Amino acid sequence: MLRHDKLVAICLFACLCGCAGILADYDPVTYKSLTDIKPEILGLYDAFGRTAVDKDGIKAMRLRLEQMYEYENGKGALNAETAVQMQKILDMFNRHAEDRLKNGKWTKTHFENCRDSIANALDIAIRTEQLKIKMNNEK
Repeated sequence: MLRHDKLVAICLFACLCGCAGILADYDPVTYKSLTDIKPEILGLYDAFGRTAVDKDGIKAMRLRLEQMYEYENGKGALNAETAVQMQKILDMFNRHAEDRLKNGKWTKTHFENCRDSIANALDIAIRTEQLKIKMNNEK
């Protein structure tokens, strides 16, 4: 699973670098949503390393990620790269949450791998928005 998550993140970043000329305009709502949700997700992942599972936290995070995806997807074709990123983040979160619910407490190594994967995926999405800021400033 870890190799898949890292491969997806690397491929997504490479694709976005190649598409830098056709990115949508910077959206401060997207940037704020991404930077706000990152510590929240990482805090929830920290709980995955403990015995109890915060099912309400998982449900709430799924809803927020789904809302973020719908917002990005609704912006149209020029924003496709961010919508794809949000779908990948949502899918990764769902895989990790289902794994935790099904298989119980994560080992330290598995916890670190999954936490790093979701953090990297969010960092790529944040960097994409930062690239949009730079492009808007150059217009």
